[in-house]
Parts: sequence; structure tokens; C-alpha cells
Amino acid sequence: MNPALAGVALAVTAGAVIAASSREARAALVGLALVLGFGPFLAEPLPGAAILGARVVTGVLVVYLLWAVTASNESPGLGSRIGWPAETAIALGVAIAGVAMASGLASLDPSLPPPAEAPDPLDALTPAALALGAGLASLVVGLAPAFFGRGALRTAVGLLLVVQGLVLARTGLAGPPGALEQLGIDGLLLTLGTSAALIAIIERRSAGDAEPGDSRRGDDGRPARATIGTTDRDAAMPSAR
Repeated sequence: MNPALAGVALAVTAGAVIAASSREARAALVGLALVLGFGPFLAEPLPGAAILGARVVTGVLVVYLLWAVTASNESPGLGSRIGWPAETAIALGVAIAGVAMASGLASLDPSLPPPAEAPDPLDALTPAALALGAGLASLVVGLAPAFFGRGALRTAVGLLLVVQGLVLARTGLAGPPGALEQLGIDGLLLTLGTSAALIAIIERRSAGDAEPGDSRRGDDGRPARATIGTTDRDAAMPSAR
């Protein structure tokens, strides 16, 4: 077991839970930053310094774009309906299943030596198993906000978790992506982040345009009809019979 990679996998899993369950936009983006920033390090061998730096800078830029559109006010629709304890239990269960899956696939490889009589459980935490476990955890907790999120920010956080989870699962199953594939991942993350930021700005402007000039509006959002010659004081006074 590599303790550094185990810590990175734990940080990615915890970040996915925070991003998917937090009710505050800034806390959710901190969790997303952990997933996008530490995810590229879950590979052995690590990619080149240029590729690794590009992945990290892309993740920071995506989080900054989403942070910029939520800096002035909190976005509605954040937070998990089942709460962070349930999200944590789901993420840990899926991560353990991913590690077990990687161990089972490794036992089928004829090029590897047969396992010992009483293997150490920590020996199952190989780099591929850690990447697969953290990737599946990020993927599963990101499905609900990605497909059932209310608002652009929560949907974007879910989609980014799903994409990063797929990348990590692919790394655990088939090894680190190549240089061209890494550039494609950067482009996909940037496209998702930019699109989500633009949609969030449009949602905010639409909400601002929907705010009435006065407080009298009907249930459908249209201005309430007022009787000609009737003031607010007259409308508030009870009618005398």
C-alpha cells in the first residue's frame, strides 16, 4: 500500500461527498476542488509535469468560474435530500466495492504471481484499486445532482463529479490516460464549467427580471389587477357595510 496514494484517494472521496451534500455553494465548490485537484494524482506512474499541471490548473479554473458566479449570493437548490451521513455511507460502500473489484480483476491476471496463503488486507490497496474505488465513489454520489439537480450550479457539480469519477475508474481499470486523452479531459471539464457559469448567470438575470417593481403580484408572477382609483390604504381598510 502506498500511504500517499491512500490519502489522496480518501481526500477525493471526502471531496465528492462534500460537493454532493453541502447546502452552501462555497463548501460544495471546496469539495469539488478536492476532487478535481487531487484526482490527477491517483495514477501510477504519474503523467508528465506539463500534463499533470494542466489537469490541476484546469480543475482550479473550473472551480474559480463557478465560484465567481456564486460569490455575491448563494445559489438555490443545493444540498442532498438524504443528508451527508447517508452520502458518506454510500461513498464508502462503493469505494470498498471498487477496491474489491480491482482485487478480483488482478487475481485473474496470469502474469501476476499467485496470492499468499494469508495475504495482508492492506495489500489490496494498490494504485489501481484506489483509483477505481475513489472514481466509483465520485461517480455514484454525483449521479443524483447531475440528473436531478435543481439549478445550474448543483447540476454542474454533479456532472463534474461524474466525469472525474469516470476518468478515475478508467485509470484504475486500464491505466493512466495518454497525453491526447488528458487534453480531451481538460477540454471537457472546461466546457462543462464555462457552460454552467453562463447558465447560472442567465438564471440570476432571469430571476432579477422576474422581481416585481412593487410587491403586488399574482400567484402566476403577473402584476395583480388593481381597481382604478383605489390606493393601498383603501385596499387595506375593511369595507364598511
